[in-house]
Amino acid sequence: MNFGIVHETRLNEKRVALTPNGSAVLIRAGHKVYLESGAGLACGWTDQHYENQGVQVIFSHEEIYGRADVLLKILPVVAKNLQYIHEGQTIISFQHLTVSSPEVYFGLLEKKVNVIGMELIEGDDGTRPILTAMSEIAGQLAPIIAGNYLGRDPMGKGVLLGGVAGVAPASVVILGAGTSGLNAACAFSGLGAQVHILDRDLNKLREVRRHLGNHVTTLFADQNNIIKSLKFADVFLGAVLIHGRRTPNILKREQIAQMKPLSIFIDFSIDEGGISETSRPTTLADPIYIEEGVIHYCVPNITAGVNRTASRALANILVDQLRTIGQLGVKAALEQNANLRRGTYLLDGVCLIPELIEHFKDRKSSR
Repeated sequence: MNFGIVHETRLNEKRVALTPNGSAVLIRAGHKVYLESGAGLACGWTDQHYENQGVQVIFSHEEIYGRADVLLKILPVVAKNLQYIHEGQTIISFQHLTVSSPEVYFGLLEKKVNVIGMELIEGDDGTRPILTAMSEIAGQLAPIIAGNYLGRDPMGKGVLLGGVAGVAPASVVILGAGTSGLNAACAFSGLGAQVHILDRDLNKLREVRRHLGNHVTTLFADQNNIIKSLKFADVFLGAVLIHGRRTPNILKREQIAQMKPLSIFIDFSIDEGGISETSRPTTLADPIYIEEGVIHYCVPNITAGVNRTASRALANILVDQLRTIGQLGVKAALEQNANLRRGTYLLDGVCLIPELIEHFKDRKSSR
């Protein structure tokens, strides 16, 4: 089977879908791996590093799409990619089809391709290992981002996250106690910030307490507690994920306006639409904007900021799934591997996710 690694150039994306070592695993299994030139360079892996493992380097965007049976991407397919995609091809990426345009969704259907979302692939325990790895990284990045903009001159408030003797620490509120929320809570509390974490799942809040004890305050995420928390937060982090569905606007504009001036709002849910009416996607090159007096950080591909770590973490998990696809073929792999099947958006141009069909059913005319 032919695997193709795409060189991502949009949104300051610097991750690569497969490392040289991961490529070597597939080549030893008898498959061909093609690399679009420069795909790994931002991570410190030159074309030569890949060639040393037996990878063939391709110098054209059209050719990498044309040669690959299985196309490995980081970013979602966008409209301009559709011209290169061919019928029967399999695309594996962080696709996030719930926030794709009708043009892309229906274009993929018409191409009769298979689309597997890295963010949906499951492990045997029912978790999503790739999403979990990226969420762990994002959670640990949260205090670095928040601390930078909270203390930054001239825009920030000049507040140190952990405080010092005689000076109170910053108040950090995290909405969502999943993987990224828990990791963020650990990282913020480790720096001495005063952390509150909210969720509607009491088992997740109990998990937070098992990890952090009384160093973090847990609250049930009802509307009253959310609004109260917004008012005292120096940093508010949205880490809400509803699998297979667009994230709802939990926070209204008038609620964001109640936050303290120049406080920090970080929306980790932006890749699925964002949790606030004031959220809009930004980039690593231009990550922030001010809305209602609040500094917003809404970067969808946040882990691209530590691209080498993120790419290695991704390859550690993905390579076994790719080996299964290569050994059995895509359709047989999906039949035999429920974890891969649950990560599949489209198979032969047919959508397998009812919520997605419902989302797009009346939108074909808006293409």
